[in-house]
Amino acid sequence: MTKNLNIFGDIVSTIRNIGDISPTYVVNEIGDLTSSDELIVNIDCFGGELFAAVAIRSILKNSQANKIFNILGICASSANTLFDENDTINIAQGAMVMNHKPTAAINGNAIDMRTQADVLDKVENEIILKNLHARTGKPLNELSQLLVDGWWLTSDEAVQLLKFGELKTAAIMNHAKTSQETIYKNYLQKKKTLSADVYAQFINIKKRLSK
Repeated sequence: MTKNLNIFGDIVSTIRNIGDISPTYVVNEIGDLTSSDELIVNIDCFGGELFAAVAIRSILKNSQANKIFNILGICASSANTLFDENDTINIAQGAMVMNHKPTAAINGNAIDMRTQADVLDKVENEIILKNLHARTGKPLNELSQLLVDGWWLTSDEAVQLLKFGELKTAAIMNHAKTSQETIYKNYLQKKKTLSADVYAQFINIKKRLSK
């Protein structure tokens, strides 16, 4: 059996809007697949919550099905966390990949902000850079610098630098737009409130655990 899993909405821990993708949704979609099945993960996604994406990657990794990832349009931010260096990833002609330094919007005092900065550094080093280093072979400090303003890769560049396969189809333009970079900046603005909420939950959990 071949199963298609479409990652076309925001990656979230809890689904709020139609099209959102959460770890629970993925478990329900692929939980019954076996080693005789094929799972095709189609991606046209600007990203979302990083740790939800990490959880989805773990769920996909633990699935017994043979997995193929197809980037059909945009694969930005935490959407790049859905796969790792050992997965087979194909990219459509005209699609784009974008990685950036992890971001968060917070409210709090100086201690809260320093704590968040430390968390962001760990996220960059342990999740983003390790994966990119494994695929590209580039030094970690060079990769970190590339992420400063957002590292945009065309489909040809992704094939060359990230070792993606060529998908012989034209890219889907997300939301019928043509300016991916402008869309992504608007997306980041929209996500500021969500990031603040997620960080507040993280701080509350940390405080409870330290008691």
